[in-house]
Amino acid sequence: MNPQCARCGKIVYPTEKVSCLDKNWHKGCFHCEVCKMTLNMKNYKGYDKKPYCNAHYPKTSFTIVTDTPENLRLRQQSELQSQVKYKKDFEESKGRGFSPVSDTREMQRLRRTQEQISNLMRLFEEELLLPLIVCMQTDTQLVTPEDLLTLR
Repeated sequence: MNPQCARCGKIVYPTEKVSCLDKNWHKGCFHCEVCKMTLNMKNYKGYDKKPYCNAHYPKTSFTIVTDTPENLRLRQQSELQSQVKYKKDFEESKGRGFSPVSDTREMQRLRRTQEQISNLMRLFEEELLLPLIVCMQTDTQLVTPEDLLTLR
């Protein structure tokens, strides 16, 4: 006796039979539950014994672990340990100053450049730099910011 189709309930003959997901289907009845795209053995995905195409395959989502007394105790314990660690780090660093940026070679170079720019701006504000700029335009020798500070 021939089996019935899982979709339409009609008899499935061996020439048009697709056996998949522990069920028998007509080739035309084996389609995606959402978009009705005809599927075959190479491109289907099964979920709850129903065929889906790759685009409409249901995404599995994870559930949140319930707040059991043990989980609440563990969370509280880890928060306490974290607070102890950060308090210890804070106490150790108190008075040393705090630098949110690491002191790399690039940061040191940038800091020196910024100091040089600040010194040049101060000289410019004090009107000491203007005659030097005029001299620099006529002379081919380069003047460094350190030279400017020694001329002051």
